Amino acid sequence: MASVMPGVVGQAPVDQVDGRASSVMSVRADNLTSQQPWESRTLTRTTPPRPIDVTAVLPELAAHDRETTRLHPRPGAPGAAESSIGGPLLWPASEPWPTCSAPRMVQRSEPIAPALVIALQQAQAKREAQQGAGRGGRRSPEEFALLDQASSRHGATFDLTDYTTQWYESEAHREPNPLVAVGQMHARDIPTVRFPSGTDLLQVLWCPTDHQDLPGQPRFYWGPSVHLVWRRASEVSSAPGSVPPQPRDTHDAYLPTSCVLHPEQVTEYQYADLLPDALCERLDAHDERWLEETGFSYQYDLSIAPGCKAGGWASWHLTDPAPVNCRCGASMDLLLSFDSSEWDGGSKSWRPVEDSEANQVGACGPTGLTPGRWGALRIFICPIDPMHPHLLNIQ
Repeated sequence: MASVMPGVVGQAPVDQVDGRASSVMSVRADNLTSQQPWESRTLTRTTPPRPIDVTAVLPELAAHDRETTRLHPRPGAPGAAESSIGGPLLWPASEPWPTCSAPRMVQRSEPIAPALVIALQQAQAKREAQQGAGRGGRRSPEEFALLDQASSRHGATFDLTDYTTQWYESEAHREPNPLVAVGQMHARDIPTVRFPSGTDLLQVLWCPTDHQDLPGQPRFYWGPSVHLVWRRASEVSSAPGSVPPQPRDTHDAYLPTSCVLHPEQVTEYQYADLLPDALCERLDAHDERWLEETGFSYQYDLSIAPGCKAGGWASWHLTDPAPVNCRCGASMDLLLSFDSSEWDGGSKSWRPVEDSEANQVGACGPTGLTPGRWGALRIFICPIDPMHPHLLNIQ
């Protein structure tokens, strides 16, 4: 789905539901009556200083820094006039609520034929017997042939727990699927993002199902169809109390918990593999020593912040770095990253000072979003004109 301003027509298949718009709460309605310590909206969030000053060791890195805004979402009840993730949107009463008409991907399954199940069980029993006798126990060519037969459908996988074959196929929504309000950010809260002229409010909505082959998106993208709206907040006249239409087709991984934000600007440094070769080689040498002597590494502790954020650098820890270029030829910038966790075991040095005693499971995954099996959904925009179509990536 395309980036749009009121009155500007986007290029992707975004439909509208007439007369059904206002302040919008997220689909996931969590019980917020009992707050945990990390949920307080009155607290700020402070990223600890980086354990190593990389620019003191490699001054050249200063030319590859960039500011990002860590959003620090925490469960709460934000108002429609506030920046939030999963909260209500400041939405004009007269503006239709957008919907999705792009086909979604749905999982299908069917049982493996009984005769093939018996053959697979026999092959497994033979392999396990060989393992018990100390004679290897790797799958034989015959067993691999049986597995190929079980997954004969193109792109299918198999589950040998319940002996089923599973695959995905494209299916149209029975009716246009209303989008979910994912985020709303005022320019004052994310100064690390360049807003289109005349706007100061960014709203993010998406269809909470998986899609493939979306118009204009990378070939291998698999995830929500994203819709951006840029507005001037002072020009919005909303109708208090209205409830937007709810989507019929949903995937829990894309339904956000209502969260208040605690924006904080921090400095990041470019992903190592995208630095100039000579600098990258010098960094690698220091990085080995840092890891050995301190347990900290450039990738996880010293360069790119984890968690939900606006602006800054994008990490490419799951795949090799991929070019993200606008149709105009410009290299695109990271707009937003919706991450499954604010920190994890490998990046816990980024855990805010105020959350140092917090229960890790509850505090590090506040939004409930888990794109790409606990990954991060990133939205990229053109630095020349943010109104050019955005691109999506999940790491």
